[in-house]
Amino acid sequence: MCRNNIRACNERRHVAKRQGHAVLTVGLLLAALSSTAKGQVFHLSWYTIDGGGHTFSTGGGFELGGTIGQADAGPQPPMTGGSFELSGGFWPGVQAGGGQNCTGSEKINKAKCKQKRGSNTLTVKLKGGVANDPFTVKLSSGPSKEGVLNRKGKGSARFADVPSGRGAATTTWGCGAEKKKDYSCP
Repeated sequence: MCRNNIRACNERRHVAKRQGHAVLTVGLLLAALSSTAKGQVFHLSWYTIDGGGHTFSTGGGFELGGTIGQADAGPQPPMTGGSFELSGGFWPGVQAGGGQNCTGSEKINKAKCKQKRGSNTLTVKLKGGVANDPFTVKLSSGPSKEGVLNRKGKGSARFADVPSGRGAATTTWGCGAEKKKDYSCP
């Protein structure tokens, strides 16, 4: 084949030789880059944005402070004073990585206290949740109860020997929703 057309044969050899050089160059370049990548140390620093904003606003006997950032957002206990409560964080009351999705209709239907034989019993009824979602009801006086919603997304918690006076029942659903309802015991 090369005897009849020497010029075409030489051109084919030259093209094949250039292609071989290109493949060799790319291979050496990849090998060099991969060895430098293996030698690097990965480092991810932790930073927060704290401070700034307006220190305190007051009016009508109330005082509120705020900043542009906060110290390490996450589940923090709420700030309380009197009958008021303030929760901080990104979307207070919602916990990342909760169980099932919330319906958005979770609510404390009733928080009713009855006195029987000189002792107060408080019943807290829940509705609007996801079936089989766990919940916790915590009273402002301290005690708490846990349960699981039924197939209709309803649940209840009963507390015996509740002190007389006003209080609040706070429910946290497993999906992350949180609601509060005031009650009064005789």
